[in-house]
Amino acid sequence: MSIEKIRTLTMNPHFFSLLLTGFLSGYNKPCEIKIVFMALPILLHSDSRKKLLSANKNSRVETLFNKSENLVNDNRVSGRVNLAGYYRRYEGLIPYTKKAIIILYSKNKIMFNKNNIHLIKSIKHTDFEGALRDWIRASFYLGIILSKTNEDYLHYFLGVEKHEKLF
Repeated sequence: MSIEKIRTLTMNPHFFSLLLTGFLSGYNKPCEIKIVFMALPILLHSDSRKKLLSANKNSRVETLFNKSENLVNDNRVSGRVNLAGYYRRYEGLIPYTKKAIIILYSKNKIMFNKNNIHLIKSIKHTDFEGALRDWIRASFYLGIILSKTNEDYLHYFLGVEKHEKLF
């Protein structure tokens, strides 16, 4: 299988549009487009996705990603390490996020109002099975978590410098 075919399978904008639908379902209110672009880099990072699988409706960015964890050698590191490399992933995923948003719009699943995206019909992770259910659950709880914070705090928490502003 060629590298291009592997990339097509792993970077599928239709799958990403489903993840964004789960994210917006959890966000449960109009979401600034800037925030939508922040979702995929977090969800596609396996360590942060694992953290999101343990999230609940009361979880916050600080409580979920600031917890220390034990490593193999009993060395403790901040849970923020789970988000390490965010900016690099963000930059690489911009074109895929754009395609996913276009797919959602073309299928009449979202509407735009100025800089906000409105989800027309939400989904539930409980309607899915297996690994897909876990992916959508993680995206749903990421939506809940990000709906409780603001853009400036997210930049601080993700370690994005002023010169690297995402938006």
